[in-house]
Amino acid sequence: MHAQRIKTAAVRRAILLLGSLVCLVAVVGVVTAKLYPPFKWALQDLQPLCSDVLCLHFYARMWAIEYAIRKRGADPVYLAIGDSITERADLAYLCGRKPINAGIGGATVETFATNARRLADLAKPDFVIVALGGNDALRGRESGFQERMTALLASLAPWPVLVVPLPPGPRVKDVAKFNAVIASLDATKTKPLYRVETTDGIHLTPAAYVGWRKSIADALPKSFCATQISN
Repeated sequence: MHAQRIKTAAVRRAILLLGSLVCLVAVVGVVTAKLYPPFKWALQDLQPLCSDVLCLHFYARMWAIEYAIRKRGADPVYLAIGDSITERADLAYLCGRKPINAGIGGATVETFATNARRLADLAKPDFVIVALGGNDALRGRESGFQERMTALLASLAPWPVLVVPLPPGPRVKDVAKFNAVIASLDATKTKPLYRVETTDGIHLTPAAYVGWRKSIADALPKSFCATQISN
């Protein structure tokens, strides 16, 4: 029994040390990237990807999203799936439903190929918002975009879904082409924004987020508000 306790304590210390080392490497990387911006891109090239997202961020966000789902209580919710535009958004209550922000910076449609349905099964939302495609555009993945989006929406068939087109940030190439694909999808969609202010050519300013959130609220069908399948 004493030997077992010693072994357990040693394992815990090893896990704590490993976690500390991972955190230290992450902090050093962030600080270095701030002081020497070219290192940021080299750092990203060296890090492994998980479902198209840097693994550290992917697992950190998945933990945060699943934690928010576990803590939802009895409140009716909606699930917002997206990339960094969604992750950074201060999402509003819609139809009295509390938002669960499932945005993941760097995410593409492929990121949620299986994760969308898994998170929806966990969250049991009354409806789902899908705001993806920006990183597909940044990576030049126009080919197959329609098929990937169609498959994603099919995986969410049990829920009403509202699709949000790409905001036209000046650094996001071919926004019109990607939004034309979204417009062709057999799904309820918000109206595209034709002009937005950005902080870096991609991400929205606080003022631009006002219009982005309004476009979602304005496009939400009354049937979504009447639907309740979370229980």
